Amino acid sequence: MDNILTVRELNFKLNQVLEARFPYLWIKGEVTNCTRASSGHLYFSLKDGQDLLNCVWFKRCHQDLSFDPLTGECFEDGKKPSLAHSLRDGREIICAGKLAVYGARGQYQLIVEHAIESGTGMLYEAFEKLKQKLSKEGLFDVTHKKPIPRSPQNIALITAPTGAVIHDFLRIAGTRGIKSQILVFPSLVQGDEAPKQLIDALQKAQNYIFPNQQKADCIVFIRGGGSIQDLWAFNDEELARAIFACPIPVLTGIGHEPDFSIADYVSDKSLATPSHVAQFLWQDKHTLVLQLDDLEYTLKSAFLAKIGHLEKDLRFLAKNLEFVSPKNKLNEKLLRLNLLDRQLHKAVRQRIAAKQNSIFLAAEKIKHRRPDFRRLENQLAQTQKSIQKQGIENILKKERHCRAMQKKLHLAYTDFLRAKEIFLQENFLRLEGNNPRKPLEKGYLYAEICNKNNKAVKSVQDLELNDCLQLHVFDGTIQTRVEQISRSNAADRNNA
Repeated sequence: MDNILTVRELNFKLNQVLEARFPYLWIKGEVTNCTRASSGHLYFSLKDGQDLLNCVWFKRCHQDLSFDPLTGECFEDGKKPSLAHSLRDGREIICAGKLAVYGARGQYQLIVEHAIESGTGMLYEAFEKLKQKLSKEGLFDVTHKKPIPRSPQNIALITAPTGAVIHDFLRIAGTRGIKSQILVFPSLVQGDEAPKQLIDALQKAQNYIFPNQQKADCIVFIRGGGSIQDLWAFNDEELARAIFACPIPVLTGIGHEPDFSIADYVSDKSLATPSHVAQFLWQDKHTLVLQLDDLEYTLKSAFLAKIGHLEKDLRFLAKNLEFVSPKNKLNEKLLRLNLLDRQLHKAVRQRIAAKQNSIFLAAEKIKHRRPDFRRLENQLAQTQKSIQKQGIENILKKERHCRAMQKKLHLAYTDFLRAKEIFLQENFLRLEGNNPRKPLEKGYLYAEICNKNNKAVKSVQDLELNDCLQLHVFDGTIQTRVEQISRSNAADRNNA
Protein backbone atom coordinates (compact mmCIF):
# COMPACT_ATOMS: atom_id res chain seq x y z
CA MET A 1 0.00 0.00 0.00
CA ASP A 2 3.02 2.26 0.33
CA ASN A 3 3.21 2.55 -3.48
CA ILE A 4 -0.20 4.23 -3.75
CA LEU A 5 0.23 7.90 -4.67
CA THR A 6 -2.16 10.78 -4.21
CA VAL A 7 -3.00 12.94 -7.20
CA ARG A 8 -0.90 15.79 -5.76
CA GLU A 9 2.09 13.47 -5.28
CA LEU A 10 1.79 12.13 -8.82
CA ASN A 11 1.60 15.61 -10.31
CA PHE A 12 4.59 16.64 -8.21
CA LYS A 13 6.68 13.70 -9.41
CA LEU A 14 5.65 14.32 -13.05
CA ASN A 15 6.65 17.93 -12.68
CA GLN A 16 10.07 16.88 -11.35
CA VAL A 17 10.53 14.48 -14.28
CA LEU A 18 9.62 17.18 -16.81
CA GLU A 19 11.90 19.75 -15.23
CA ALA A 20 14.79 17.25 -15.14
CA ARG A 21 14.22 15.94 -18.67
CA PHE A 22 13.33 19.29 -20.29
CA PRO A 23 14.94 22.04 -18.15
CA TYR A 24 14.67 24.61 -20.94
CA LEU A 25 13.45 24.16 -24.50
CA TRP A 26 12.43 25.97 -27.66
CA ILE A 27 9.12 25.06 -29.35
CA LYS A 28 7.70 26.21 -32.69
CA GLY A 29 4.01 26.28 -33.56
CA GLU A 30 0.99 28.30 -34.69
CA VAL A 31 -0.87 30.35 -32.08
CA THR A 32 -4.50 29.46 -31.47
CA ASN A 33 -7.09 30.07 -28.72
CA CYS A 34 -5.16 33.19 -27.61
CA THR A 35 -6.72 34.89 -24.57
CA ARG A 36 -5.48 37.92 -22.62
CA ALA A 37 -6.58 37.86 -18.97
CA SER A 38 -7.45 41.01 -17.02
CA SER A 39 -4.25 40.44 -15.00
CA GLY A 40 -2.21 40.84 -18.20
CA HIS A 41 -1.24 37.15 -18.47
CA LEU A 42 -1.53 35.48 -21.90
CA TYR A 43 -3.05 32.02 -22.33
CA PHE A 44 -2.79 30.30 -25.72
CA SER A 45 -2.01 27.04 -27.48
CA LEU A 46 0.69 26.17 -29.99
CA LYS A 47 -0.75 24.13 -32.86
CA ASP A 48 1.17 21.69 -35.06
CA GLY A 49 -1.26 19.86 -37.31
CA GLN A 50 -3.74 18.21 -34.97
CA ASP A 51 -1.47 18.44 -31.90
CA LEU A 52 -1.79 21.23 -29.32
CA LEU A 53 0.42 22.44 -26.48
CA ASN A 54 -1.12 24.73 -23.86
CA CYS A 55 1.04 27.73 -22.96
CA VAL A 56 0.93 30.52 -20.38
CA TRP A 57 2.96 33.72 -20.69
CA PHE A 58 2.97 35.64 -17.41
CA LYS A 59 2.91 39.43 -17.49
CA ARG A 60 6.23 39.76 -15.65
CA CYS A 61 7.96 38.17 -18.68
CA HIS A 62 6.57 40.65 -21.23
CA GLN A 63 9.71 42.83 -21.25
CA ASP A 64 10.95 44.37 -24.50
CA LEU A 65 13.93 42.51 -25.99
CA SER A 66 17.37 44.07 -26.39
CA PHE A 67 18.82 40.91 -28.00
CA ASP A 68 17.68 37.91 -30.03
CA PRO A 69 17.07 35.16 -27.43
CA LEU A 70 17.55 32.47 -30.07
CA THR A 71 20.99 33.64 -31.34
CA GLY A 72 22.12 35.94 -28.51
CA GLU A 73 22.78 38.76 -31.02
CA CYS A 74 22.19 42.27 -29.65
CA PHE A 75 19.85 44.55 -31.61
CA GLU A 76 21.79 47.56 -32.92
CA ASP A 77 18.73 49.82 -33.24
CA GLY A 78 17.66 49.45 -29.60
CA LYS A 79 15.06 47.32 -27.88
CA LYS A 80 12.27 45.66 -29.83
CA PRO A 81 8.71 45.49 -28.47
CA SER A 82 7.74 42.20 -26.86
CA LEU A 83 5.62 39.92 -29.02
CA ALA A 84 3.18 39.70 -26.12
CA HIS A 85 1.72 43.12 -27.05
CA SER A 86 0.55 41.95 -30.51
CA LEU A 87 0.12 38.18 -30.14
CA ARG A 88 -2.99 36.79 -31.83
CA ASP A 89 -4.35 33.61 -33.38
CA GLY A 90 -2.73 32.38 -36.60
CA ARG A 91 0.78 33.70 -35.96
CA GLU A 92 3.60 31.22 -36.13
CA ILE A 93 6.07 31.79 -33.29
CA ILE A 94 9.00 30.19 -31.47
CA CYS A 95 8.63 30.03 -27.68
CA ALA A 96 11.32 29.45 -25.05
CA GLY A 97 10.48 28.25 -21.56
CA LYS A 98 10.00 25.34 -19.17
CA LEU A 99 7.44 22.56 -19.05
CA ALA A 100 5.36 22.28 -15.88
CA VAL A 101 2.35 20.30 -14.66
CA TYR A 102 -0.72 22.40 -13.81
CA GLY A 103 -2.16 20.30 -10.97
CA ALA A 104 -5.57 21.98 -10.90
CA ARG A 105 -6.35 20.53 -14.34
CA GLY A 106 -3.92 17.65 -14.48
CA GLN A 107 -2.34 19.06 -17.66
CA TYR A 108 1.20 19.91 -18.57
CA GLN A 109 1.89 23.29 -20.16
CA LEU A 110 4.72 25.48 -21.32
CA ILE A 111 5.68 28.41 -19.06
CA VAL A 112 6.84 30.92 -21.71
CA GLU A 113 9.74 33.22 -20.92
CA HIS A 114 10.57 34.49 -24.42
CA ALA A 115 8.81 34.39 -27.78
CA ILE A 116 9.85 35.50 -31.24
CA GLU A 117 7.96 35.45 -34.51
CA SER A 118 8.83 32.53 -36.76
CA GLY A 119 6.62 33.59 -39.61
CA THR A 120 2.94 34.41 -39.96
CA GLY A 121 0.70 31.35 -40.00
CA MET A 122 -1.03 30.42 -43.22
CA LEU A 123 -4.53 31.08 -41.91
CA TYR A 124 -3.57 34.40 -40.36
CA GLU A 125 -1.75 35.45 -43.52
CA ALA A 126 -4.78 34.58 -45.66
CA PHE A 127 -7.06 36.42 -43.21
CA GLU A 128 -4.94 39.60 -43.29
CA LYS A 129 -4.61 39.46 -47.08
CA LEU A 130 -8.37 39.20 -47.63
CA LYS A 131 -9.03 41.83 -44.95
CA GLN A 132 -6.73 44.34 -46.66
CA LYS A 133 -8.19 43.56 -50.08
CA LEU A 134 -11.81 44.09 -49.02
CA SER A 135 -10.90 47.15 -46.96
CA LYS A 136 -9.31 48.82 -50.00
CA GLU A 137 -12.49 48.09 -51.98
CA GLY A 138 -14.54 49.90 -49.31
CA LEU A 139 -16.56 46.92 -48.03
CA PHE A 140 -15.80 47.90 -44.42
CA ASP A 141 -16.61 51.63 -44.76
CA VAL A 142 -19.04 53.01 -42.17
CA THR A 143 -20.87 54.91 -44.92
CA HIS A 144 -22.16 51.58 -46.29
CA LYS A 145 -23.53 50.41 -42.93
CA LYS A 146 -27.33 50.19 -42.89
CA PRO A 147 -29.21 51.23 -39.73
CA ILE A 148 -30.57 48.43 -37.54
CA PRO A 149 -34.28 48.75 -36.66
CA ARG A 150 -35.12 48.75 -32.95
CA SER A 151 -37.45 45.99 -31.76
CA PRO A 152 -37.72 44.32 -35.22
CA GLN A 153 -40.77 42.13 -35.97
CA ASN A 154 -39.37 39.80 -38.69
CA ILE A 155 -36.02 38.14 -37.96
CA ALA A 156 -34.17 35.80 -40.34
CA LEU A 157 -31.75 33.69 -38.29
CA ILE A 158 -28.93 31.83 -40.07
CA THR A 159 -27.13 29.27 -37.90
CA ALA A 160 -26.77 25.57 -37.20
CA PRO A 161 -30.22 24.09 -36.38
CA THR A 162 -28.90 22.34 -33.27
CA GLY A 163 -26.69 23.32 -30.39
CA ALA A 164 -26.73 25.61 -27.39
CA VAL A 165 -26.28 28.79 -29.48
CA ILE A 166 -29.68 28.75 -31.17
CA HIS A 167 -31.43 27.74 -27.95
CA ASP A 168 -29.83 30.64 -26.03
CA PHE A 169 -30.79 33.08 -28.78
CA LEU A 170 -34.42 31.87 -28.92
CA ARG A 171 -34.65 31.84 -25.12
CA ILE A 172 -33.59 35.48 -24.87
CA ALA A 173 -35.85 36.44 -27.78
CA GLY A 174 -38.78 34.70 -26.03
CA THR A 175 -38.40 36.92 -22.96
CA ARG A 176 -37.70 40.11 -24.87
CA GLY A 177 -39.01 39.96 -28.45
CA ILE A 178 -42.68 40.86 -28.00
CA LYS A 179 -44.72 39.71 -31.05
CA SER A 180 -41.53 39.11 -33.08
CA GLN A 181 -41.36 36.36 -35.69
CA ILE A 182 -38.09 34.43 -35.97
CA LEU A 183 -37.48 32.07 -38.89
CA VAL A 184 -34.40 29.85 -38.80
CA PHE A 185 -32.53 29.21 -42.06
CA PRO A 186 -30.33 26.22 -41.18
CA SER A 187 -26.76 26.00 -42.45
CA LEU A 188 -23.42 24.49 -41.64
CA VAL A 189 -21.22 26.93 -39.72
CA GLN A 190 -17.97 24.94 -39.88
CA GLY A 191 -16.13 22.99 -42.56
CA ASP A 192 -15.45 23.28 -46.26
CA GLU A 193 -19.15 23.21 -47.27
CA ALA A 194 -20.16 25.85 -44.75
CA PRO A 195 -19.46 29.01 -46.86
CA LYS A 196 -21.67 27.83 -49.75
CA GLN A 197 -24.53 26.87 -47.42
CA LEU A 198 -24.26 30.18 -45.58
CA ILE A 199 -24.53 32.08 -48.90
CA ASP A 200 -27.56 30.01 -49.99
CA ALA A 201 -29.24 30.62 -46.64
CA LEU A 202 -28.58 34.37 -47.00
CA GLN A 203 -30.21 34.41 -50.46
CA LYS A 204 -33.28 32.61 -49.14
CA ALA A 205 -33.52 34.86 -46.08
CA GLN A 206 -33.47 38.12 -48.01
CA ASN A 207 -36.20 36.91 -50.44
CA TYR A 208 -38.51 35.24 -47.90
CA ILE A 209 -41.95 36.79 -47.30
CA PHE A 210 -43.19 36.51 -43.69
CA PRO A 211 -46.86 35.87 -42.77
CA ASN A 212 -47.41 39.63 -42.33
CA GLN A 213 -46.52 40.00 -46.04
CA GLN A 214 -43.26 41.76 -45.18
CA LYS A 215 -39.66 40.76 -45.74
CA ALA A 216 -37.18 40.37 -42.90
CA ASP A 217 -36.36 43.49 -40.91
CA CYS A 218 -32.85 42.14 -40.36
CA ILE A 219 -30.78 38.99 -40.95
CA VAL A 220 -28.70 37.50 -38.13
CA PHE A 221 -25.65 35.19 -38.36
CA ILE A 222 -24.75 33.46 -35.07
CA ARG A 223 -22.21 30.81 -34.13
CA GLY A 224 -20.52 29.67 -30.92
CA GLY A 225 -16.87 30.19 -30.10
CA GLY A 226 -13.95 28.16 -31.36
CA SER A 227 -10.46 28.29 -32.78
CA ILE A 228 -9.58 30.21 -35.92
CA GLN A 229 -9.97 26.95 -37.87
CA ASP A 230 -13.49 26.46 -36.50
CA LEU A 231 -14.54 30.01 -37.48
CA TRP A 232 -12.82 30.00 -40.87
CA ALA A 233 -16.11 29.60 -42.82
CA PHE A 234 -16.98 33.20 -41.89
CA ASN A 235 -13.71 34.43 -43.46
CA ASP A 236 -14.86 33.42 -46.97
CA GLU A 237 -14.61 36.15 -49.62
CA GLU A 238 -17.81 35.19 -51.46
CA LEU A 239 -19.77 35.20 -48.21
CA ALA A 240 -18.37 38.68 -47.36
CA ARG A 241 -19.43 40.05 -50.76
CA ALA A 242 -22.88 38.49 -50.40
CA ILE A 243 -23.35 40.14 -47.00
CA PHE A 244 -22.20 43.48 -48.40
CA ALA A 245 -24.65 43.23 -51.33
CA CYS A 246 -27.60 42.25 -49.12
CA PRO A 247 -30.25 45.03 -49.10
CA ILE A 248 -31.45 43.99 -45.61
CA PRO A 249 -29.41 44.96 -42.51
CA VAL A 250 -27.15 42.08 -41.40
CA LEU A 251 -26.02 41.45 -37.80
CA THR A 252 -23.32 38.99 -36.72
CA GLY A 253 -22.63 37.32 -33.39
CA ILE A 254 -19.82 34.93 -34.26
CA GLY A 255 -17.68 33.28 -31.59
CA HIS A 256 -16.80 34.88 -28.29
CA GLU A 257 -15.58 38.40 -27.45
CA PRO A 258 -11.97 38.18 -28.75
CA ASP A 259 -13.00 36.41 -31.99
CA PHE A 260 -13.40 38.55 -35.11
CA SER A 261 -14.05 37.42 -38.68
CA ILE A 262 -14.33 38.99 -42.12
CA ALA A 263 -18.11 38.63 -41.83
CA ASP A 264 -17.98 40.79 -38.68
CA TYR A 265 -16.10 43.52 -40.54
CA VAL A 266 -18.49 43.63 -43.50
CA SER A 267 -21.78 43.27 -41.57
CA ASP A 268 -23.87 46.30 -40.63
CA LYS A 269 -23.55 45.52 -36.91
CA SER A 270 -21.20 43.11 -35.14
CA LEU A 271 -21.80 41.93 -31.57
CA ALA A 272 -19.40 40.02 -29.32
CA THR A 273 -21.55 36.88 -28.84
CA PRO A 274 -24.89 35.43 -30.09
CA SER A 275 -26.50 36.36 -26.77
CA HIS A 276 -25.39 39.96 -27.20
CA VAL A 277 -27.17 40.05 -30.57
CA ALA A 278 -30.49 39.06 -28.99
CA GLN A 279 -29.97 41.54 -26.16
CA PHE A 280 -29.19 44.27 -28.70
CA LEU A 281 -32.33 43.60 -30.77
CA TRP A 282 -34.79 43.56 -27.89
CA GLN A 283 -34.86 44.99 -24.43
CA ASP A 284 -35.99 42.70 -21.61
CA LYS A 285 -39.72 43.05 -20.81
CA HIS A 286 -39.04 43.00 -17.10
CA THR A 287 -36.36 45.63 -17.61
CA LEU A 288 -38.82 47.85 -19.46
CA VAL A 289 -41.34 47.52 -16.61
CA LEU A 290 -38.66 48.26 -14.04
CA GLN A 291 -37.47 51.24 -16.08
CA LEU A 292 -41.04 52.55 -16.25
CA ASP A 293 -41.44 52.11 -12.48
CA ASP A 294 -38.11 53.82 -11.90
CA LEU A 295 -39.12 56.70 -14.16
CA GLU A 296 -42.45 57.07 -12.33
CA TYR A 297 -40.75 57.00 -8.93
CA THR A 298 -38.02 59.41 -10.11
CA LEU A 299 -40.61 61.81 -11.57
CA LYS A 300 -42.74 61.72 -8.40
CA SER A 301 -39.71 62.20 -6.16
CA ALA A 302 -38.42 65.04 -8.29
CA PHE A 303 -41.86 66.69 -8.28
CA LEU A 304 -42.21 66.45 -4.49
CA ALA A 305 -38.61 67.61 -4.00
CA LYS A 306 -39.25 70.55 -6.32
CA ILE A 307 -42.37 71.55 -4.37
CA GLY A 308 -40.45 71.22 -1.10
CA HIS A 309 -37.65 73.42 -2.41
CA LEU A 310 -40.12 76.01 -3.67
CA GLU A 311 -41.94 76.12 -0.30
CA LYS A 312 -38.61 76.52 1.49
CA ASP A 313 -37.58 79.29 -0.91
CA LEU A 314 -40.95 81.01 -0.39
CA ARG A 315 -40.55 81.00 3.41
CA PHE A 316 -37.01 82.28 3.07
CA LEU A 317 -38.06 85.09 0.71
CA ALA A 318 -40.98 86.07 2.99
CA LYS A 319 -38.60 86.30 5.94
CA ASN A 320 -36.11 88.33 3.92
CA LEU A 321 -38.92 90.59 2.65
CA GLU A 322 -40.00 91.27 6.21
CA PHE A 323 -36.42 91.99 7.17
CA VAL A 324 -35.86 94.48 4.30
CA SER A 325 -39.36 96.03 4.51
CA PRO A 326 -39.34 99.88 4.11
CA LYS A 327 -41.57 100.19 7.18
CA ASN A 328 -38.98 98.46 9.35
CA LYS A 329 -36.19 100.59 7.95
CA LEU A 330 -38.28 103.78 8.47
CA ASN A 331 -38.92 102.88 12.10
CA GLU A 332 -35.20 102.25 12.61
CA LYS A 333 -34.40 105.66 11.08
CA LEU A 334 -36.98 107.42 13.27
CA LEU A 335 -35.55 105.84 16.40
CA ARG A 336 -32.08 106.87 15.32
CA LEU A 337 -33.28 110.42 14.59
CA ASN A 338 -34.90 110.78 18.02
CA LEU A 339 -31.75 109.54 19.71
CA LEU A 340 -29.59 112.01 17.78
CA ASP A 341 -32.05 114.88 18.50
CA ARG A 342 -31.83 114.22 22.23
CA GLN A 343 -28.04 114.00 22.07
CA LEU A 344 -27.88 117.28 20.10
CA HIS A 345 -30.05 119.19 22.55
CA LYS A 346 -28.01 117.88 25.44
CA ALA A 347 -24.74 118.86 23.78
CA VAL A 348 -26.02 122.36 22.93
CA ARG A 349 -27.17 122.93 26.50
CA GLN A 350 -23.81 121.76 27.85
CA ARG A 351 -21.90 123.99 25.40
CA ILE A 352 -23.99 127.05 26.25
CA ALA A 353 -23.54 126.46 29.96
CA ALA A 354 -19.78 126.09 29.51
CA LYS A 355 -19.54 129.31 27.49
CA GLN A 356 -21.65 131.20 30.01
CA ASN A 357 -19.40 130.00 32.78
CA SER A 358 -16.29 131.10 30.85
CA ILE A 359 -17.78 134.55 30.18
CA PHE A 360 -18.64 134.94 33.83
CA LEU A 361 -15.13 134.05 34.91
CA ALA A 362 -13.60 136.43 32.33
CA ALA A 363 -15.87 139.24 33.46
CA GLU A 364 -14.79 138.72 37.04
CA LYS A 365 -11.12 138.89 36.05
CA ILE A 366 -11.71 142.07 34.08
CA LYS A 367 -13.34 143.68 37.08
CA HIS A 368 -10.28 143.00 39.24
CA ARG A 369 -7.67 144.06 36.60
CA ARG A 370 -9.28 147.07 34.83
CA PRO A 371 -6.43 149.64 35.69
CA ASP A 372 -3.80 147.33 34.23
CA PHE A 373 -5.74 147.09 31.00
CA ARG A 374 -5.79 150.89 30.53
CA ARG A 375 -2.04 151.20 31.13
CA LEU A 376 -1.29 148.39 28.72
CA GLU A 377 -3.56 149.98 26.15
CA ASN A 378 -1.61 153.27 26.29
CA GLN A 379 1.74 151.48 26.04
CA LEU A 380 0.49 149.58 23.01
CA ALA A 381 -0.62 152.74 21.22
CA GLN A 382 2.74 154.45 21.84
CA THR A 383 4.66 151.41 20.65
CA GLN A 384 2.58 151.27 17.47
CA LYS A 385 3.29 154.91 16.66
CA SER A 386 7.04 154.45 17.24
CA ILE A 387 7.15 151.38 15.02
CA GLN A 388 5.31 153.17 12.21
CA LYS A 389 7.72 156.16 12.31
CA GLN A 390 10.87 154.03 12.38
CA GLY A 391 9.55 151.78 9.63
CA ILE A 392 8.93 154.69 7.22
CA GLU A 393 12.42 156.14 7.82
CA ASN A 394 14.09 152.75 7.29
CA ILE A 395 12.20 152.15 4.06
CA LEU A 396 13.24 155.54 2.63
CA LYS A 397 16.85 154.96 3.64
CA LYS A 398 16.89 151.52 1.99
CA GLU A 399 15.39 152.92 -1.21
CA ARG A 400 18.12 155.57 -1.50
CA HIS A 401 20.82 152.95 -0.89
CA CYS A 402 19.36 150.62 -3.55
CA ARG A 403 19.28 153.41 -6.19
CA ALA A 404 22.94 154.29 -5.47
CA MET A 405 24.01 150.63 -5.71
CA GLN A 406 22.05 150.16 -8.95
CA LYS A 407 23.85 153.15 -10.55
CA LYS A 408 27.26 151.82 -9.46
CA LEU A 409 26.44 148.33 -10.84
CA HIS A 410 25.39 149.78 -14.20
CA LEU A 411 28.64 151.75 -14.56
CA ALA A 412 30.79 148.74 -13.53
CA TYR A 413 28.98 146.41 -15.97
CA THR A 414 29.40 148.90 -18.83
CA ASP A 415 33.17 149.16 -18.18
CA PHE A 416 33.44 145.34 -18.01
CA LEU A 417 31.72 144.88 -21.38
CA ARG A 418 33.90 147.52 -23.05
CA ALA A 419 37.11 145.87 -21.77
CA LYS A 420 35.95 142.43 -22.97
CA GLU A 421 35.06 143.82 -26.38
CA ILE A 422 38.59 145.26 -26.78
CA PHE A 423 40.08 141.91 -25.67
CA LEU A 424 38.01 139.98 -28.21
CA GLN A 425 39.00 142.32 -31.05
CA GLU A 426 42.68 141.91 -30.26
CA ASN A 427 42.42 138.09 -30.12
CA PHE A 428 40.44 138.03 -33.35
CA LEU A 429 43.14 139.98 -35.16
CA ARG A 430 45.77 137.65 -33.68
CA LEU A 431 43.83 134.54 -34.85
CA GLU A 432 43.35 135.99 -38.29
CA GLY A 433 47.08 136.45 -38.56
CA ASN A 434 47.64 132.76 -37.65
CA ASN A 435 44.80 131.37 -39.85
CA PRO A 436 46.28 128.58 -42.06
CA ARG A 437 43.74 129.35 -44.78
CA LYS A 438 45.11 132.83 -45.35
CA PRO A 439 48.18 131.57 -47.24
CA LEU A 440 45.86 129.30 -49.28
CA GLU A 441 43.94 132.37 -50.47
CA LYS A 442 47.21 133.69 -51.83
CA GLY A 443 47.87 130.55 -53.90
CA TYR A 444 49.82 128.35 -51.47
CA LEU A 445 49.17 124.63 -50.94
CA TYR A 446 48.98 122.48 -47.81
CA ALA A 447 49.95 118.81 -48.39
CA GLU A 448 49.21 115.64 -46.33
CA ILE A 449 50.37 112.05 -46.92
CA CYS A 450 47.22 109.89 -47.25
CA ASN A 451 48.71 106.51 -46.31
CA LYS A 452 50.71 107.88 -43.34
CA ASN A 453 47.88 108.99 -41.04
CA ASN A 454 47.52 112.28 -42.99
CA LYS A 455 50.98 113.44 -41.93
CA ALA A 456 51.72 117.00 -43.02
CA VAL A 457 54.51 117.39 -45.61
CA LYS A 458 57.20 119.69 -44.32
CA SER A 459 60.17 118.44 -46.38
CA VAL A 460 60.91 116.28 -49.41
CA GLN A 461 62.51 113.90 -46.94
CA ASP A 462 59.00 113.07 -45.69
CA LEU A 463 58.05 111.73 -49.12
CA GLU A 464 58.63 108.56 -51.08
CA LEU A 465 57.80 107.69 -54.65
CA ASN A 466 54.15 106.67 -55.25
CA ASP A 467 53.02 108.23 -52.00
CA CYS A 468 49.42 109.41 -52.16
CA LEU A 469 49.12 113.13 -51.38
CA GLN A 470 46.08 115.18 -50.44
CA LEU A 471 46.56 118.83 -51.44
CA HIS A 472 44.44 121.44 -49.68
CA VAL A 473 43.75 124.65 -51.65
CA PHE A 474 41.54 127.59 -50.81
CA ASP A 475 38.29 126.16 -52.16
CA GLY A 476 38.81 122.34 -51.86
CA THR A 477 41.21 119.36 -51.89
CA ILE A 478 43.17 117.53 -54.60
CA GLN A 479 44.54 113.96 -54.49
CA THR A 480 47.71 113.19 -56.43
CA ARG A 481 50.64 110.69 -56.40
CA VAL A 482 54.40 111.37 -56.11
CA GLU A 483 56.22 110.44 -59.34
CA GLN A 484 59.47 112.43 -58.88
CA ILE A 485 61.30 114.02 -55.93
CA SER A 486 63.80 116.89 -56.49
CA ARG A 487 65.74 118.71 -53.82
CA SER A 488 66.61 122.40 -54.00
CA ASN A 489 70.21 123.69 -53.76
CA ALA A 490 69.45 125.43 -50.50
CA ALA A 491 68.32 122.11 -49.00
CA ASP A 492 71.59 120.48 -50.11
CA ARG A 493 73.65 123.22 -48.54
CA ASN A 494 71.72 122.91 -45.28
CA ASN A 495 72.34 119.17 -45.24
CA ALA A 496 76.00 119.72 -45.86
